[in-house]
Amino acid sequence: MQENSNVTYYFNDSTILKYLRKVLNEINHNYMDASMRSAFILKRYIEKYGFVDEEVGRKLVLLCLLKDIGCFYHDGEVPMGNNALRAASSYSFIKNCSPLGEAAKPLFFYKSKYLPDASNINHECGLLMSLANQIVIYNYQEYNVDEMKDLIINDKRGIFHPDQVKKMFKLLKEQPDILEKLNNKANLFIYETSKYMSLANYTVEELEGFIDMATFSFEFHNHETLAHTVTTAIIAEELAKLSRLTDGMIAEIKLAALVHDIGKIRVPLSVLCYPGKLEGEMLEEMRNHAKYTREIIDGCFSYKIVNIASHHHEKLDGSGYPLGLKAIDLSLGDKILAVADIASALYCKRSYKASFDDEKIIEILENDAKNGKLESRIVKHLADNFESIMTKAKEEENKVLDKYNNMKQEYEMLSKSEGIYSLFDYEDDSVDIFND
Repeated sequence: MQENSNVTYYFNDSTILKYLRKVLNEINHNYMDASMRSAFILKRYIEKYGFVDEEVGRKLVLLCLLKDIGCFYHDGEVPMGNNALRAASSYSFIKNCSPLGEAAKPLFFYKSKYLPDASNINHECGLLMSLANQIVIYNYQEYNVDEMKDLIINDKRGIFHPDQVKKMFKLLKEQPDILEKLNNKANLFIYETSKYMSLANYTVEELEGFIDMATFSFEFHNHETLAHTVTTAIIAEELAKLSRLTDGMIAEIKLAALVHDIGKIRVPLSVLCYPGKLEGEMLEEMRNHAKYTREIIDGCFSYKIVNIASHHHEKLDGSGYPLGLKAIDLSLGDKILAVADIASALYCKRSYKASFDDEKIIEILENDAKNGKLESRIVKHLADNFESIMTKAKEEENKVLDKYNNMKQEYEMLSKSEGIYSLFDYEDDSVDIFND
């Protein structure tokens, strides 16, 4: 549990990293499984050889967990076999949309060629992630340690550091429990690696940045969520303040707003991005996102936050979903987020609609309040303070969108750079773990 400015935050390093892993696992399970295994091997290597100091090592292991995130870009726009574009995409995303920032530099060299004359720690870190990843692939294929070593020594791509190969296989021989844990169905390697990463002394601001990163990764994967999530969080926070809630309750409601739509990551893109009114089975599947949100965030945040986030489509008269709760069943946080979610949805542009004007947004909310669906007092707070609240929401939205746009611009620049392609000018016919 973290403390900051007398506000209690109902999460810690371990639960935030668990949440991030769960979100990424929803996008691509193969990616997360292989990346966690690679991170486990890297952890053991760092501990054995003191490759980097402990604090750097913990963040490097987390970076290894995130190393292939470039393949998420716009739902597969980056070709699987194009390691240069994947490196550019991963680096641009982690640098601009995560708390790791410039610590993302090793991703430039993940699966790049080994450069004997290079004296660069980022180059060495990237090559070590490549080696750990290759061992994971060979372990999937059930090769033993000696067979793995022969395959890597005879690999024609030139992407492995000879000294790292020598040390790695010495490690695997001396610590046979590494492969034993990777092959054990109990998944003990996940616990060991997660604990190691969570001891990196992240600040509260960095942990909040990882929550934002999960939302960025969803946007990175498709499109429609980022602006809505940000504006919903600011509107909910301001309404909680106007309701004179405690600092702790305000923090709970804002955090719930930041994760309230993460369940949409399970909704098929054909439904999520449908350019018209949803009906029938498609509507039902879209409505399932509130239930999916609960399932994804459960165990990562307090039960209050889980409830608020998953109740954002419930209505006072029982006409909401997924549970059909009524006013007596709903907390003030539930009611605040319900109003904030609708206001944000009406305010934000979508693929199928333009933004509503201010008067129309207020009119719709006030009608819902009159019809017993939304809390009248909360709607009045919004109506009375609409301009100032939405100005704050727009400012925060612009800050977040600037980060995302900077990421896209950096990726576009790198994707056209001859320099990065020169690091990857080899024939890559290796097995791709992302192909089911």
